[in-house]
Amino acid sequence: MSEFILEDGRKAEKLENNLDSLTKVIEVYVEPKQQKKLSQRITEKLCVCERVIETLDEATGEVVNTVVEKVCCDSPKEVKVADKSHMQMVVENKIKGSSVKNYIFAAVILAQLVALAYVIFM
Repeated sequence: MSEFILEDGRKAEKLENNLDSLTKVIEVYVEPKQQKKLSQRITEKLCVCERVIETLDEATGEVVNTVVEKVCCDSPKEVKVADKSHMQMVVENKIKGSSVKNYIFAAVILAQLVALAYVIFM
């Protein structure tokens, strides 16, 4: 009886039996594969310095808890899944962060329309 480890890390035993001089039986016993279940998903968005950590229920696969961390500044904020979904958080961040840029963009377009109207009608 010799013990060894397979390529995937499982322990195995090899038993050799000689039935007669011409027949040799080798039996390899392997421990069962361990099932892996997803318990946590970490998404890092380096362009916005954000890390989203989702803790999942192993039995159902549903998201139990979501933590959004700012990687650049050390102020993690915890968000419960029942309050806001991930997509709602993304949309809120887009709306809050780009309101000044939207006003400037709208002002430039309005100025171009006024200049176009002046050129056409004057």
